Amino acid sequence: MDESKNPDVVSESAARDARDWVVRLSSGRMTEAELARFKTWRAASEENARAFVRERAFWQQLGALDLHAERERRPRQPASLSRRAMVFGGSAAVAASVAVVAVPRVRLLWQADYRTAAGEQRDVSLADGTRVTLNTDSALAVRYRQDLRFVELLRGEAMFDIGTDADAPFRVSAFGGNTDAVSGSLSVRALDEEAIVTVMSGEARVAAPALEDATAMPVMAAITIRPDQQTRYRRGGSPSPATAIDPEQVLAWRTGRVIFEGRPFAEAVAELGRYVPEPIVLVDRSHSHDPVSAVFSIRQAQAAVAALAETQGLTARRIPGVMIVIS
Repeated sequence: MDESKNPDVVSESAARDARDWVVRLSSGRMTEAELARFKTWRAASEENARAFVRERAFWQQLGALDLHAERERRPRQPASLSRRAMVFGGSAAVAASVAVVAVPRVRLLWQADYRTAAGEQRDVSLADGTRVTLNTDSALAVRYRQDLRFVELLRGEAMFDIGTDADAPFRVSAFGGNTDAVSGSLSVRALDEEAIVTVMSGEARVAAPALEDATAMPVMAAITIRPDQQTRYRRGGSPSPATAIDPEQVLAWRTGRVIFEGRPFAEAVAELGRYVPEPIVLVDRSHSHDPVSAVFSIRQAQAAVAALAETQGLTARRIPGVMIVIS
């Protein structure tokens, strides 16, 4: 068969150009000159036209996955915009949903004294000599006072090598719970309404509010954790009993790696997703619970996502600046 006439086959360059046009068209910022160039490109060959139809259909499929209810709630758009919606289908809805999700994050990061972008790690020295290493997509607020060295992990993950000060304990707050230590090293992770505290050296007291019923006053349930131990708590919940952990696995990010041992595929995708700037959309969820045991480099996060997808026979497709789709 002549592949040039096969509607399922287009060159990579045509597919890339079509993808760029779909992204640009869905942005709602096309000028008349750009629209004219798009029409010229599409009319230049049957392959270009096929590539555009395929890419547009792909975006429409994404928009149909999770956004039906959102579209039903959305007020009717002005006529000039509704024509775009008719032409580009779900693509604009996907882009809009990403923007809506980003708003509370921007508001949260505004409170931070230190922050990192996706894929970035940062070392910070605080006034008392405490050294902090922020992992990817993290935000930290510092509120020191004379009797308490208080920091709040607003989002993400951080390692704390605590400077000694017997007169002022060091406290890390996350999701309403507090981790107190005088010295030593510990890590705190605050994601998806759950905080995870791990001690590498010294010891720490972890206290979080436990509510017996909706009208009760909060009572701080506390436990002490020691080296190579970990606890976790959800917002409004008490800390779990201390469990032994492998510090190499917990802190693998400090050496540029993530280590998965029997991790469900969907969770592994979410973890690697912290290191790339675009959100990841998992279209084929049939492998969500399949275990993954592997080591990936977060210094080449895009390649790591592609390699992770390949473990399940899937493909990771990146739309630069917009999203990564695994299908």
